Amino acid sequence: MYNQYDQLQSHTYIEATKLAAAGEEFSHLIKLMTPDYAMRLKIFVQNLPESIQAKTIYGRAVSRDIPTSKRK
Repeated sequence: MYNQYDQLQSHTYIEATKLAAAGEEFSHLIKLMTPDYAMRLKIFVQNLPESIQAKTIYGRAVSRDIPTSKRK
């Protein structure tokens, strides 16, 4: 049973990263993730270019957390 739950978490994370990389909205998937996968997604989104981050609500919220010296 735990294996199915872990597979669901992994699938949700992969789908969210695909949508984030395409600049499409994915915030509805975050509520389905565990804190571990949500943190992984946050780090993934922070590493995206600012032009892609700005296309989604979550990307704009996460970009505010980055110190200005790290932004390019």
